[in-house]
Amino acid sequence: MKALVYQGPGKLELEDRPIPVPGRDEVLIKVKAVSICGSDLGAYKLPEISDRWNPPIVLGHEFSGEIAGMGEGVTNFEIGQPVTVNPILYCGHCYYCTRGMVNLCPNRYSLGTSIGGIRHDGAMQEYLTIRASAVYPLLPGISFVQGALVEPLSVSLCAARLGEITPDERVSLIGVGPIGLMILKFLKMDPTRQVFVSDISQCRLDMAKRFGADVLIDGRDDVLSEIKTLTDGIGVDRVIVTAGVPGVLPIAIQMVRNGGCVDLVALMHHKVEIDPFPIVARQISICGSYMFTTEFQDVIRMLADKQVIVDEMITSVHRLDEGVEVFKELLKPDSTEVKVILTTD
Repeated sequence: MKALVYQGPGKLELEDRPIPVPGRDEVLIKVKAVSICGSDLGAYKLPEISDRWNPPIVLGHEFSGEIAGMGEGVTNFEIGQPVTVNPILYCGHCYYCTRGMVNLCPNRYSLGTSIGGIRHDGAMQEYLTIRASAVYPLLPGISFVQGALVEPLSVSLCAARLGEITPDERVSLIGVGPIGLMILKFLKMDPTRQVFVSDISQCRLDMAKRFGADVLIDGRDDVLSEIKTLTDGIGVDRVIVTAGVPGVLPIAIQMVRNGGCVDLVALMHHKVEIDPFPIVARQISICGSYMFTTEFQDVIRMLADKQVIVDEMITSVHRLDEGVEVFKELLKPDSTEVKVILTTD
């Protein structure tokens, strides 16, 4: 089989590997579609090797496929059944898992990363084995390409729900990359919610407008002043940050109203200096939103029921064997891609 292997910063290689054999309680999945996540690109463009992606490793954790084999003890799937996978491989018995907070499991490891000290190859390969408990059937009406977006949609639904205030909530969404756009879709399921969107990419702002954003703000302008003007100086009820650029957190704190909430979704890799006094004096909550818990099952139902439509976010589809060049193209400053899919057929 073919596998797209990360060998270190800026280096991907297409390799021939043997098809793996599922062990006890595992299934073999024929990968049909895998989405390129921002974290995959992040690993590729980092200047040095990170503990999160210790090469050689196959990236990719947003994917769908079909059951191609079952190990001993697996009886609840059928050969050829369309499925997707929850990439959070949690332990199931720790303090957090027993309380439903599987995303915070300290013993977890993740598909397509070396988190937890375990290198676990991801889905940018034609076949992979995974424990059966992490596998979810795709409901009728969900395509393989749509199924590859269940994971990022789950991340986005979790973020959209965090600190939710109703009715007539006003939200500032900073950054409308793929996760930001998906969050926007979930926010606008409530037509009374007003969403102010900012980004430096005009093509992404245009897509946000099609997805129902009420106000578009060029991120190179004075976003804070515009938000204050739009809210009569009060600020928004909630700020959701999906762009982890330096300096965004202090601005978000100024942007939110007294008693409001700042939700951090972006994985920021830099230190931030903030004044804690207004956080206390203005009773502001700052929350992190990491992965998801029950949202995975919710998203599968929403996709099947056509409550959320994601097809328009997919800007290109390529074969897996084109992956080396696709990654290079995605890092070009003039790239207008939003969500890119690699397929094995």
